[in-house]
Amino acid sequence: MPPFAISIIGLSSSGKSTLGRRLFRHLAARDGLALELVDGDTVRDFLKGKIDYTPAGRRLSASVQTLVAFSLYKHGVSSIVCNISPFEESRRFARSRIANFIEIYLECPLVVCMERDEQLHKNVYQPARGGQVQGANVVGLDIEFEVPANPDLVLRTHTESEDDSLARLLAFLELRWGEALGAPVLAASAAGLR
Repeated sequence: MPPFAISIIGLSSSGKSTLGRRLFRHLAARDGLALELVDGDTVRDFLKGKIDYTPAGRRLSASVQTLVAFSLYKHGVSSIVCNISPFEESRRFARSRIANFIEIYLECPLVVCMERDEQLHKNVYQPARGGQVQGANVVGLDIEFEVPANPDLVLRTHTESEDDSLARLLAFLELRWGEALGAPVLAASAAGLR
């Protein structure tokens, strides 16, 4: 099958990296599929502070990740991109550049993401706990997360388990691409999650 890009978006601590890594492990096991995982945190770490967390910095980050996915796509390599991607404009741009593009939205209430953030000691939402929301540059607090207009799949990670989210995603991909992506492999993987 032709290369693809699967974009997993949502608030911080909605489960993007966890789901992306699990999906990567399942799909990477398929023979002949060249696949890379592009994680927003990894990109930021690589660039060492060259992209800030302001709205402009977040747009730039999304553009860099789209460029990486597009470059991989051009060379026959598929990608799974995990990023907050809070702006619809950035998502439309990615979809316009990569023909075989799928957008997965992890819907999770801010309060749940904040609880997970505290449990994981990530401290992304720390400004809200200290009552300093203005100027925090945190998506969901003082930067709006624009709910996607037309995601290909919505996973409600606050009401379903990680296994259920992955099983639903694998089932969706099987319906979308069928045998081109190795439907028997996906079906077996999904069945093993239940």
